[in-house]
Amino acid sequence: MRTLSIAEQEDRKRKLLQAIIHQYIKTGKPVGSAFLAEEDKLDLSSATIRNVMAELENEGYLTHPHTSAGREPTDKAYRYYVDTLVELQHLAVMEEQRIRQEYEARIREIEQVLLSTSKTLSVLSHYTGFVVPPKLEETKLRHLQLVPLDDCRVLVVLVSDTGIVKQRVVMFESPCAPDTLSSMSKMLNDYLRGRSFNEVRDSILDHLAAARQRHEDMFDLAHMLASQTFDMIDESSLYLEGAGNILSLPDFQDQEHMSHLIHLLDQRQNLGELLLRELSGPAAEDKWKGVRVKIGSENKLADLKDLSLVSSTYAIGDKKVGILGIIGPKRMEYSRMISLVGHIASTVSGALNKLVGGKS
Repeated sequence: MRTLSIAEQEDRKRKLLQAIIHQYIKTGKPVGSAFLAEEDKLDLSSATIRNVMAELENEGYLTHPHTSAGREPTDKAYRYYVDTLVELQHLAVMEEQRIRQEYEARIREIEQVLLSTSKTLSVLSHYTGFVVPPKLEETKLRHLQLVPLDDCRVLVVLVSDTGIVKQRVVMFESPCAPDTLSSMSKMLNDYLRGRSFNEVRDSILDHLAAARQRHEDMFDLAHMLASQTFDMIDESSLYLEGAGNILSLPDFQDQEHMSHLIHLLDQRQNLGELLLRELSGPAAEDKWKGVRVKIGSENKLADLKDLSLVSSTYAIGDKKVGILGIIGPKRMEYSRMISLVGHIASTVSGALNKLVGGKS
């Protein structure tokens, strides 16, 4: 019998590992040597397959459930699979048309674009879609508007340079004159336009304090603005759609997996903060045009240890302002999910740039 070279042995292990991962992604069931021996492409005996599977298990690529004679891929195996993908699966023409039509319909309202994105990711992936909107504190104020609703209530509208619109009703103990609101709006816009929201919050009282003797009413109004309106920049938000898609999968029917997933969904603020840190993190680890893939234990949240997260940033001009992607089981079609997330990230960037007048 001819002795295989080291290169030939490694190639055989690679092909066998890919066959196991493909089958496990397809069925969700442990893969046995008997099934693999019937695969014509492998052309290997059951004994050889068992020996190679044992090697792969010793190297940390496969795990052996106690109740089954088959093997399952580990996080290390999925990482190898993603890193060695030769090409990505093309989205169907109907899917691309659906994505384009969705954004053409939502182009007038930026928050609707982001909400629609999480739904589109969920529907097309059949997993959970998420979008982290631009963080308000890192954006700049484009416009502030004070709209009187009645004598003691004012609607404060804040528009950022990324197109995000935030509004809040401020209550006053005594009536606020319309001319005071008009003067305040003009002064605040002249002084604060173009400043970051953090600067706006920190400097609004300092700027008005010098004019307190002459503009007592303005100072009181500024105090209400600072205390009741600008606290919204600390709010962490996350659009999340399709959580039930994961809960219905057989992978998450046991109590432990289900409890981790439910806790993750309940603690979405932690997930949002984790994803936002990706904006200031190192360059994308994967090679697919900025799409990142985090598999199981590679995720920093313990509740994500049974899940994979495929994500990408979206941008306005040259600035990355948010994160979107999907959360799904580790046994997902990575080729298609990477294509889907990459395509939608590009589409969202184009839509947002049209909204705010940036680069398209």
